[in-house]
Amino acid sequence: MTQSIVLFDDACSKCSRWAAFIAKRNPGDRLRIMGQETDEGRELLGTRSPSLKGVDSVFIITENGQWYARSAAVWRIASRMSLPWSFGAIIWFVPGPIRDLFYDLYARHR
Repeated sequence: MTQSIVLFDDACSKCSRWAAFIAKRNPGDRLRIMGQETDEGRELLGTRSPSLKGVDSVFIITENGQWYARSAAVWRIASRMSLPWSFGAIIWFVPGPIRDLFYDLYARHR
């Protein structure tokens, strides 16, 4: 089975709660949840593209190896969750800079 990998900040308690929330709504194990501070998580972070170096975010590595961060990761994660949570992917219709602005505002308070 091919899975997308969600890399979350496991040193952040709010992020860890979100990861647990996602894990409970993960039909057919479509998502593999992994902390960024684990050995495997650190190893994966070392393989991200230079454009994502220094980005402090949740990441998703899709089934085809594409990396996404911030709000682009969030809507892709939502699209792989069970109903009704998968409807959260509708944020895709909001332009990326606006989505990322709200993501950054939320992330500052974690």
